[in-house]
Amino acid sequence: MSSNIKIAVAQFVPKPLAVNKNFATCETYVKSAAAQGYDLIVLPEYHLTSWVPDDGRFFNACQDSISYLVKYQSLARELNINIVPGTVCKPVETSDGGKPLYFNMAYLFGAGTGEVCGSYTKKNLWHTERQHLITDTKPHLAFDTSLKYGDGKIVRVGLLICWDLAFPEPFRALIGDGADVIIIPSWWHREDAGEEGFAINPDSERLFLQSATTCRAFENTAAIVFCNAGGYSSVTLPIVGPVVQMGLEEGMEVAEIDLETLRVAESNYRIRPDLISGGLHYKHAGQTGQSLSSIIT
Repeated sequence: MSSNIKIAVAQFVPKPLAVNKNFATCETYVKSAAAQGYDLIVLPEYHLTSWVPDDGRFFNACQDSISYLVKYQSLARELNINIVPGTVCKPVETSDGGKPLYFNMAYLFGAGTGEVCGSYTKKNLWHTERQHLITDTKPHLAFDTSLKYGDGKIVRVGLLICWDLAFPEPFRALIGDGADVIIIPSWWHREDAGEEGFAINPDSERLFLQSATTCRAFENTAAIVFCNAGGYSSVTLPIVGPVVQMGLEEGMEVAEIDLETLRVAESNYRIRPDLISGGLHYKHAGQTGQSLSSIIT
């Protein structure tokens, strides 16, 4: 059995509040990926609603978007493809009846079954999100999928969202739970460095994203799948670096990755055993009683 898997990233800017139209775009990408035999497709953060939380219609659009999750489950089941449908904002009732608040949630629906293999609620919020989103306090956990190594070993996946990329700790927690592949839907734009930062280097966010995804792949011996509405989506491996690196154009790109590369990286760098050895100066998930499974067998 081959250890190669094919991963598609669909990069596009969703139209504000146009839930049905955005879904139609995504459905086209999903069907195209499935027809070409891809194993997994990832969509961007806020892919059905865009991010317009101050618009009075955003609440209803978010409520509407929740109902589309079952459609993705049907697509995953009928087309036999794993789907990470970006993120959806789940409205949360507030006790004081104030302005709406939301959980920003990502899911992975399993190929052939449509079952929820895993889900994640965004923890590390970008500063403009903090007045609208509620952060999650549950531990970062990985989960089993239908993806497999050539020897039949199950591939474990972890989910993160956008600004989580800026911090090494979520990745450490996920590999502490055995993650082989870490998937990151994102809403990250060229102007996010601010006017002063953009004036210093208009290319700063591309540099940030490519540097961070490459670093996270190497320092965690994991595949990093980054799908961004604002461009620079990528699939990155340790040893190899970016397998796919998109520009600003909309579209779908596919990376065929060899999971054995992860074994090679871990067998040489031995990051994961070091995390539980007790010899490091820093506390990580594996040193506090949480299970940490190495990808070395």
